[in-house]
Amino acid sequence: MKRPDNNKITALYERLSRDDELNGDSNSIVNQKKMLEKYAKEQGFTNLAHYTDDGYSGTNFDRPDWKRLTADIEEGKIGCVIVKDMSRIGRNYLEVGFYTEVLFREKGVRFIAISNGVDSTHSESNEFAPFLNIMNEWYVRDTSRKIKSVLRNKGMEGKHLTSNAIYGYKKKPEDNNHWLVDEEAAAVVRRIFQLIIEGNGPMQVARILTNEKVERPSYYLAKTSIPNILIRRTG
Repeated sequence: MKRPDNNKITALYERLSRDDELNGDSNSIVNQKKMLEKYAKEQGFTNLAHYTDDGYSGTNFDRPDWKRLTADIEEGKIGCVIVKDMSRIGRNYLEVGFYTEVLFREKGVRFIAISNGVDSTHSESNEFAPFLNIMNEWYVRDTSRKIKSVLRNKGMEGKHLTSNAIYGYKKKPEDNNHWLVDEEAAAVVRRIFQLIIEGNGPMQVARILTNEKVERPSYYLAKTSIPNILIRRTG
């Protein structure tokens, strides 16, 4: 196991949205802080610092402390980022993938998601983490549909409620309001749903896809989306 760099900050990041609050207090900021501090101390991490966003959705990356954290990462102040689970970073697989698979790696930042068993120093967890990101995005989209049923009319017209095509689809070249099935990615989506129907949980699905050597979503990300993410970050 890679030893913590005591000269850099170990960032403990917590996030809670209003939807999380409806699911009980297991994700409360207080509980997240206790969990992260206990883990960090047991694993020998020092120079701990909390970065906390309370009341912010996982689809919104314009969060005060998330921006502060990424700024500190850019400046080389952070040695490790620890979260309760992947969904604390966010519920948009493209954005989360950019941070965990591009920015963190470029800056030499170790990333740990405790409940998911993800540690960027372990190659196995690096393989299945992207699949967890996809399922986290599906969760928030499903929740959003339940809460925002008022937008149903737009969907009935064949128009989509997001500007970015989700994994498994691509925008129709001549009409960005309509999507086409991306067969390469859709095959992975169908496999994920089949595994879920068979009773597998997110972690099991991710491990099965990894063992089957299914092309990682990060491959798809690298082909189609990183340039757009970089433009948004620097624009």
